Amino acid sequence: MENAGPESARELEQELERLSGLNSQSDDYQVLIAHGRLIVEVLPKVDAALQSIIGQPILSRIDDLQHALRLYGDGAERRAEHFRLALYLVAVLLAAYLLYQFALLRSHTLALRRAHASLKQEIGERLQAESWLRESEARLRAITDSAREAIVSVDAGGNLVSWNRGAALMFGEAAEEALGTSSQRFWMAIQGKLQAEADATDRMINPITESLGIRRDGETFPIEVSLSHWTRGEERFSTAIIRDISARRQLEAVARQQELQLIQANKMTALGTLVSGVAHEINNPNQLILLNAGLLADIWSDALEILDDRYRAGGEFSLAGLPYTELRASAGVLIDDIGDGAKRIERIVADLKHYARPQTEQADAAFSLNEAVERAVRLVRHVIARKTDHFEIRLDSALPPLQGDPRQVEQVIVNLLINGLDALTDTDQTLGVTTRRLDDEGEVCVEVTDQGGGISPEHIQQLCDPFFTTKQACGGTGLGLAISASLMRSHGGRLNFSSEPGRGTVAQAIFPVNSKPWSAAEHAD
Repeated sequence: MENAGPESARELEQELERLSGLNSQSDDYQVLIAHGRLIVEVLPKVDAALQSIIGQPILSRIDDLQHALRLYGDGAERRAEHFRLALYLVAVLLAAYLLYQFALLRSHTLALRRAHASLKQEIGERLQAESWLRESEARLRAITDSAREAIVSVDAGGNLVSWNRGAALMFGEAAEEALGTSSQRFWMAIQGKLQAEADATDRMINPITESLGIRRDGETFPIEVSLSHWTRGEERFSTAIIRDISARRQLEAVARQQELQLIQANKMTALGTLVSGVAHEINNPNQLILLNAGLLADIWSDALEILDDRYRAGGEFSLAGLPYTELRASAGVLIDDIGDGAKRIERIVADLKHYARPQTEQADAAFSLNEAVERAVRLVRHVIARKTDHFEIRLDSALPPLQGDPRQVEQVIVNLLINGLDALTDTDQTLGVTTRRLDDEGEVCVEVTDQGGGISPEHIQQLCDPFFTTKQACGGTGLGLAISASLMRSHGGRLNFSSEPGRGTVAQAIFPVNSKPWSAAEHAD
């Protein structure tokens, strides 16, 4: 069909039309006819396309293809050049990195060699130091074991880590038993200070404190502790040098009591001089008060009649801002109170002068025990009023006179009264003082009874011992009853005490009738 024209095409179409009109044709034949029609329809278009292709020049197409190939080849060459350059740069960088790593490795090798040499030297020095330390520890152990003081160390938890021979002797426990246990078993109120000082290392390096040590059998004794603190790595330790100061405390107590005795003697000596001067200064204005009080009483008595006339004539009026009727009932009492107060001052001053007058070497005079009691009561009246609302005094008027120094007897009674008042804990409790004659014994006594807390049986026998006191916290010196017992012996008498804890105490000063006191020389012996 290469040379077939439109006429051939029409002929074919006509033939196909004729064939399709036959009724005896099969389905396959009809399909062939349809394909033939399609070929007739498409074939002119294919032919037109071939003619169009054949009409283009082939050489220009080949040139374009070659030009496209050259452009592609040039681009590929350029990309290959760039890739080669990138590979070269990467190679250079890799070489530089290898050189850097080599240099770094060499530097580290040299550093390791130097560190190895330094570590070797340090190990040698440390071994030498450990040798010296062992020698120092041996010397220190020899020193601490030879010391009489207890030298112990504790860790931050208060557990013992060192314990010398002195500590074993002082506390009665060997090092094998003490090490690793709590230090609180051996002393009181010190662990807190150990910890506080350890936490504040900028404080005093070697503080000293006092505490109570506890022996293995439970006995307590005073100790003095010198503290220091040190560290080992991150651990903290405290070292204590402990001294038993029992003997020193006893000597200090004796010295202190002797000093108190001297102070008391000096005070009593000065009191006589002081009382004389004070009595003179008080008596002068007090005499004016007594004189003026009597004069005021006379004036008021004379003025009452005139004032009453005025009241009856004109009714109520004021004097010194007070209604006359009120003043009339109280003025006389006030004036009498002024006079009574001045007389009381006069009696107290006289009692003080009598009490503080220096004693003679041989005091031998007859005196009334009741009067001595009354003077003693007046001297402590202000204390009695403050300590109790129930004070009772009962004096036997049939007592015989005594022979001796009344000032010393007053001192004894004052001491007994003061002790009884100190025992009271409530103003509702009673304090009583009684004088009486002991039946068929030729003796008289002053008895001071209080309802205080009482005295324990183990202390009764020690009450008159010098420096023994149950009132240490209140400033007691332990000298009052000891001096009183000595004064009683100088009069041939004695002190007796009986007490029930919680119910009170009875103190008796017993004097023989008509006994001659000892001389000062005998008393000193």
